[in-house]
Amino acid sequence: MTLVHKVKKIIEKEKLIEPGERVLVGLSGGIDSTVMLYLLFRISEDLSFDLGVAHINHLLRGEESERDEEFVRNLAESLSLACHVGRIDVKREAGEAGKSLQHAGRDARYGFFRETAAEQGYQKIAVAHTLDDQVETFVMRMLKGTGLRGLSAIPVKRDNIVRPLLTATRAQIEEYGRMYNVSFVHDSSNEKTVYERNFVRKRIIPLMEELNPAFREKVSFLLNDLIAVNRMFDARAHDFMKTRISWDDETASLGVEALKGLDEETRFRVMAHLLDQLEPGFIALREHMRQINNVLMGLGPNLAAELPHGFRVKKTYDRLTITKLNPQSPSMDILPVMEGSNRLDPFNITLMIESLRELGETPLVFLDPLTVLFDEDKLGMLKVRSFREGDRFVPLGMKALVKLKDFFISQKIPREKRRHIPLLLSDDHIIWVVGHRMDDRFKVTGDTLRKIRIHADPILSS
Repeated sequence: MTLVHKVKKIIEKEKLIEPGERVLVGLSGGIDSTVMLYLLFRISEDLSFDLGVAHINHLLRGEESERDEEFVRNLAESLSLACHVGRIDVKREAGEAGKSLQHAGRDARYGFFRETAAEQGYQKIAVAHTLDDQVETFVMRMLKGTGLRGLSAIPVKRDNIVRPLLTATRAQIEEYGRMYNVSFVHDSSNEKTVYERNFVRKRIIPLMEELNPAFREKVSFLLNDLIAVNRMFDARAHDFMKTRISWDDETASLGVEALKGLDEETRFRVMAHLLDQLEPGFIALREHMRQINNVLMGLGPNLAAELPHGFRVKKTYDRLTITKLNPQSPSMDILPVMEGSNRLDPFNITLMIESLRELGETPLVFLDPLTVLFDEDKLGMLKVRSFREGDRFVPLGMKALVKLKDFFISQKIPREKRRHIPLLLSDDHIIWVVGHRMDDRFKVTGDTLRKIRIHADPILSS
């Protein structure tokens, strides 16, 4: 089976892309994502879907990063595809959030992809994870001590993220690249074994293959078995959670005896799902479950434990609660803003507000995640504050009010970050969740007479 047929088969079998959908292709410029773009381009006519390209420049590798961005722009232009490029200082983001470069880069990348898809009307986001990535993730999670759920590694589809290359090996992708003379760029950081994934890829897996040359294939078979087992336990956990969990803002609560009555693996799934809801993307480990079980099964009526990442588990007689402790939120005071530069220290940003005298021909509303345009005649007094329970707005592209809390959940923004996101208001209406989405009611249209441009700049620490 050729690689084209392999990818087409998984798209159809797993319903990754439906006819008529628009697909945003995450394109780094490396061989995996470049081959994926060419494959989807070939398949798109048969399956009737449209493509666009998204690239994020992490600003980590100097001229090499600029080269990658230029390569992506040129490739998209050669295929007559829309190209959406974001530029984020990942090193600074990592330092401010206390994350590794890899973690911060991943968050920035997926955040930009989701934002662009929502703003530009793409229903699916295609990323180029391969079977090799799947095996590497399996090994990494096994070494960290993750449970059965975590070992199943990367899903072929989650929400609007799809992975058409997940059953293809890197060798097959490289062979396709040679056969069709596919040009791509090399990321020099992929050679550095100081990064965990690179160490696993270049040092550990080759040792495994010395013991068994079919190591990757064997792991692939095991992963297929794990997926089936995981679906069974996840179904049990889902049935339990439908009726047994109650929420009070940022605290989940459930009955002690009901939780004790579950088999150990289903109980682990329930707790893992709760932890993931409290901090999207969090992967529960067996060590976390051991600490939870100590509280759950302990003899005292009032027991508590502090878990990593700021989780607190507490048993009070017949109820168990799990809370994600939040760092100090920025001031809730309303901060007025006006035309010109507005330094907002509680949010660590400067807002630059500029009235545009020249309208231009295209009524653009979205320039990049930190720059938007508004119809100036629709605006009242401008001010900034943080999130409050009950906040609502009309996200760009929609017509009805949406709870801001639901929007944050849909964008997978962790609870502890929500009150740190500045909200720009016109009078009492939220017009921009800064860095994420503007309000549709205040957008520029063909009838707009005056535009106002607002740009957010992070305040660099001195």
